[in-house]
Amino acid sequence: MDFFFVLTVLSFMITAGGDEMNLLQSTKTYDELLTLMEACGYSALHIKRVKREINWLAVNQDDYGITSYEEAYRIRSGLTESEPMMEQYRAVYSLFKRYCAYGDMAVQTREPLFRRDTYTQLNPYFKTLLDAYEESSKKRGLKSGTYRSAISACSGLLLFFQENGHETLRKVSEKDVLAYFMANNGREPLSSSTRVNIASVFRADIGIYTEDARRILSYLPALRRNRKTIQYLTEEEICSVRDALFCEDSPISLRDRAIGMLLYFTGMRSSDVSSLCFSDIDWENDEIRMTQKKTGNGLLLPLTAPVGNAIYDYISMERPESRHCQVFLCEQAPYRPISPGTVGNAAGRIYDAASIRQKPHDRRGSHIFRHNLAASFAGNGIPHPVISATLGHADPDSLDHYLFADIRHLREYSLSIEDFPVRKGVFEE
Repeated sequence: MDFFFVLTVLSFMITAGGDEMNLLQSTKTYDELLTLMEACGYSALHIKRVKREINWLAVNQDDYGITSYEEAYRIRSGLTESEPMMEQYRAVYSLFKRYCAYGDMAVQTREPLFRRDTYTQLNPYFKTLLDAYEESSKKRGLKSGTYRSAISACSGLLLFFQENGHETLRKVSEKDVLAYFMANNGREPLSSSTRVNIASVFRADIGIYTEDARRILSYLPALRRNRKTIQYLTEEEICSVRDALFCEDSPISLRDRAIGMLLYFTGMRSSDVSSLCFSDIDWENDEIRMTQKKTGNGLLLPLTAPVGNAIYDYISMERPESRHCQVFLCEQAPYRPISPGTVGNAAGRIYDAASIRQKPHDRRGSHIFRHNLAASFAGNGIPHPVISATLGHADPDSLDHYLFADIRHLREYSLSIEDFPVRKGVFEE
């Protein structure tokens, strides 16, 4: 039978209402998925690509023995050398998996649909070790972001052991451990934060691996913690940002203006801005009450007039109609809640509107607003506990990095160099 005839018949079955074909490991049909995509406003081109992969699965699923969308994606991407095609396959099979798991394409999840990290390259022994650490961390009540960072860091070390002939920890020596941390072959030496994350894995109770883990822990080198050089907003930049946020002729959207107002006046993290819900806003008492994504602790902030008005303008004049409880939505269909990355992009557009931070190495993320608020508070004599509470810090020591940008008070401790010879041109740009 002609291959193209078979493909045409299968395409008709899928797109013309036949619901014999279900998503893998699900009772949902591809027909339902296509209908939902059209209702959510997906482009005709994207729907066409989805239909193409549905047809490919119909013809090849049994021949390849495909039982999951991860397998389908890896096989499909292995048949091309084109990076754009690989990204198309990734997008489509991620969509299949999301719909199969949640029955919805607008569901937010931070769990990657297809893992491409170092963990996937580890042998079963090392994977089980890290799985044991994850279970131990959950029992201890650690935040997922905390133990995932540790797993990611430790995966690199374990893969290094594996690539150098160690299938377990049993015969790993101190020399092996130090070789990973020291610079060689052009690789930069690892940071102290990486060491801290790796140490947290080997310090935990991980069952049968604990004895060897403690030995590896004793081999970890002591690394000096580097202090970050904080880029802060200058007085001129602050004025430019305020003009961009308050000027009616500013090119930024109402959504970006509301996000910018939150960043500027509250110093909220991007993860908290993106997850802000209607229920978190107390319009009667002019307050924002929410649970922070990073720490899980409660946060109470004043809802000032500039922030409240900007949010109201966005909700009433620009926000798409949606059943989502989050305040900020994507600007294109299917109008799902924004991600923390979108908050950073909004900050970049605000910098562009203010004509600041246009050089290649200028810091442009949303976190600089947080530094600015802390430095501004400190410069005006606000007590440190109040600043920490406003920023939602679980650890008071976390404030130290922000205070490095408190130029006003740092100048009070500066030393004069007028008695020291300095050659001409040292301080000239």
